Amino acid sequence: MYLIQSDFQIGIFFLFSIFALATALFIVNSKNVFYSAVSLAFLGISVAVLIADLDPEAYSLYSAFHLLLYVGATVVFLSISLVMFRGLEVKEIRTPWAPAMALLSAVAFFAVLVLSTSSITPVQIQPLNLAVVGEKIVSQYWFPAVVLVIALLTTMIEALSLARRD
Repeated sequence: MYLIQSDFQIGIFFLFSIFALATALFIVNSKNVFYSAVSLAFLGISVAVLIADLDPEAYSLYSAFHLLLYVGATVVFLSISLVMFRGLEVKEIRTPWAPAMALLSAVAFFAVLVLSTSSITPVQIQPLNLAVVGEKIVSQYWFPAVVLVIALLTTMIEALSLARRD
């Protein structure tokens, strides 16, 4: 790789790579489709972090699009369509290690948050000019924007086809 990565970036890479692999294995092995859809959200979050970890300056906008599209729209759409169109019943599964893992995940998340924001220096906030933002998206980030538009269109087509299937 051409970039010089810090130990922190490498640690984030390994942490979220393991998390992505674990959630992908859970999705494949899960018997409940709803829990698989929720795990898909965590997989999308970890992939977005991995994308942003490559080069935060270059890929942060693409990572934000990934979060909005897959974690926001697709997983919510999948969950709602599963519950409404399939008559899915959600059964609560009690696992004894879940509270400990939730606590460990929360502590790790806040540690990453504190460590990543401790070196940020305050800057003067510039007023937002939407023309400049639009021009920047079209000139520098045209490919992620096209991918986002195509993905949103396919999600809309899927929603229309499910809605007509009464």
